[in-house]
Amino acid sequence: MRNLLEIETGLLGSDAVKEGLQLSKVKSLQKHIKNADRTKFQKQLKLANVMREAKEWFDKDETQLLFADQGIVWSADELADKVFECQKSWMYKCIKASNVAEDVVEIFERQCKHLQDSGEKVKISIESLNQFAKAYAEDEYVNVADLQATDDSVVEDTTADSVAEDTTEDATESTSDTIFTLSFKTDSGNVSVRYSHSEGLVTTNSNDDILDAIAFLTEQIQ
Repeated sequence: MRNLLEIETGLLGSDAVKEGLQLSKVKSLQKHIKNADRTKFQKQLKLANVMREAKEWFDKDETQLLFADQGIVWSADELADKVFECQKSWMYKCIKASNVAEDVVEIFERQCKHLQDSGEKVKISIESLNQFAKAYAEDEYVNVADLQATDDSVVEDTTADSVAEDTTEDATESTSDTIFTLSFKTDSGNVSVRYSHSEGLVTTNSNDDILDAIAFLTEQIQ
């Protein structure tokens, strides 16, 4: 929980709101996501399911009356910020991912792990799952590798989702989250590397490709 007013802290302390927004699960999953990178994707999916259920509860008329009785009116932005500690656009991406069928998630994870076992740098993320699910709906033979080949970074669906669109927030979120980028053109193809707080290292290139790019840059600045 963050950015809470005193009156909001009181409301979130009530049993009805704790249960409706599943606040204990939210806190626990957020802690796991921050501290366990290897299982981050699965934890994010679990949190995404909580986001969907919490948003459905939040949108009910009786829930809005519960908040209004305490003199509080929240928008989706405030729900995302104050409860899930993220922007509305990210909450909607997670909700979109939570609606992806389990068998499609399994296919996506299996393909990603196969690529990783083959030495490919593939990031298993909420954004790439949404991109894969959209492509899979059009062609069940789609491959994660084919999707990532169309972009120098992890494939991202920059629309919020079918619930809402907020490309302005997406751009702000992406810009502030990225702390390092590297792009290097070679005769055999481009090398593109990005590092962000939320995703870590993002690239489709091999370690040797990245080291060659770094070596070139080092040579130029010496």
